[in-house]
Amino acid sequence: MTRRPRLLDLFCCAGGAAWGYDQAGFDVIGVDIDPQPRFLFGFLQADVLALDVRFLRSFDAIHASPPCQFATLLRHAPGGKEHPNLIPATRDLLERSGRPYVIENVEGAREHLRDPLTLCGTMFGLQTEGHELRRHRLFESNIDLTAPGPCAHSDGPVVGVYGGHARRRSAKHGGRGTRDVWENGHRGAMGEAMGMNWATCSEMSEAIPPAYTRHLGGLLLRHLATVSDATTTDKG
Repeated sequence: MTRRPRLLDLFCCAGGAAWGYDQAGFDVIGVDIDPQPRFLFGFLQADVLALDVRFLRSFDAIHASPPCQFATLLRHAPGGKEHPNLIPATRDLLERSGRPYVIENVEGAREHLRDPLTLCGTMFGLQTEGHELRRHRLFESNIDLTAPGPCAHSDGPVVGVYGGHARRRSAKHGGRGTRDVWENGHRGAMGEAMGMNWATCSEMSEAIPPAYTRHLGGLLLRHLATVSDATTTDKG
């Protein structure tokens, strides 16, 4: 039996990214400093930045989603506390591993990422109850990343997944269009839009839709196959 390549998911939280990489064809192990009882795959509770680089090198590829709070509007909220930017330290660890990697974060972190790719829910047709998901996220990598196509924003209503709720938003103004009432409740609406029906509302508010990493996982697998073919040719 052919071995599935192994991917390490750092700062894994509830496993939205992990689920997409599993669907792409990876065996996934997650690492997070907090317990993650709903994570669907192998899990190690640990401080990511304290991991031994030799452990990272036992994987074929690595994904990391350092905490984004430092780059969100929440940092300006009254009484809000300071959050560290862990992107540089995470990048240093991944570069020392020598493995192909992906670092994910929010749009507000753009200046801290190197030539990031933007993915949007409309590229993958993500929606719920006629409301499209526009969840823009940025992805840095040491391999070439491409989007499946441009954003496909329509003139219709939008669902926002944040703050533990599914928010109905006006497509034109970004404001609330109607009351936040959904046929299947907030968790049902969020689960359908995100593709994460196992997670809580709070977990989905901070997650990556698995569709994003299913796409990225395909690019990583293509890269790994190319490297393997080149190595085989050199040995021949």
